[in-house]
Amino acid sequence: MSALWGKRMVSVAAVVPVLALLAAVLGGCEYSTDPYAEDGDPEQSQPPAAASRPPTDAGRDLSDSRDARHSPQDNIDALAELLGRPDGSGLPYASGGTASWTADIPAGEYFLTAVCVAAPGAELVVRLGTAAPERTSFRCGMGKVMYLDHKGGTISAEVVAPADAPYVVTGVRLDPDKAPRGPSFAQTTAWAAGELGPVQAGEFRGYPWEGQWHHSGAPAVAGMLTFTFVCDGPVMVEVTVLQPRGTDLFQGSIPCGTPFPADFPVGPEGVMVMMDSNNYPVQAAYSLVPAAGGRQ
Repeated sequence: MSALWGKRMVSVAAVVPVLALLAAVLGGCEYSTDPYAEDGDPEQSQPPAAASRPPTDAGRDLSDSRDARHSPQDNIDALAELLGRPDGSGLPYASGGTASWTADIPAGEYFLTAVCVAAPGAELVVRLGTAAPERTSFRCGMGKVMYLDHKGGTISAEVVAPADAPYVVTGVRLDPDKAPRGPSFAQTTAWAAGELGPVQAGEFRGYPWEGQWHHSGAPAVAGMLTFTFVCDGPVMVEVTVLQPRGTDLFQGSIPCGTPFPADFPVGPEGVMVMMDSNNYPVQAAYSLVPAAGGRQ
């Protein structure tokens, strides 16, 4: 699977002294609300697309690079590329040898992103309130994204890397699930109806924004579903489809102008979809309906 990370790489600001930055990252974890914010209204700032990039198997993998393992600054830069920077939302963001945070989070839908660099792999540990912690292993150099339908209360997140990995750096952040609203959304739904036809009984129809995860929610019927994607604007877009806990279902280039269908096994938590393109503006929509003979 090809990576989407490189389209908008974020690097550590050159004005920060290397030793000070290294001490800040390797010396521990921080819950930072907005240390990189620019002057102005923080609500107007947009999170960098790098923070929303999916965990594909062809990301910038530094786990086996001798130069990366023995160059802490390279590892810090690579972490910034994968995780992005705090966006001023006030939601938790931490980085360090073992990045972690615990915070009281309002009810809502969120995407939690964890990354690590310079180790073969790491473990993401997430606890919602007093529930048992959920542990997920993932490869370093790629990242892990998880959808959370949070009912309100405490969320704890920690990325644990191997103790024998020198110069390892990790990070974990929380971002809101953003859905399109306003007149442009109404125009998109009308356009999609012309491309995909009227909404059928039991069909889910989603409208992803460029560079943002879109969660379908629970499908009317779980099982083998037909995913149909359509877009308008550029010649091609990159589309990634994941299960909410991060399992890859599809990643590839899809041409705009003609509906693109594919059948996927979809569970009761639905799917997460991201569209990426270097061209603006882009309209996109997708539908999920039971595949022929695939209903369970």
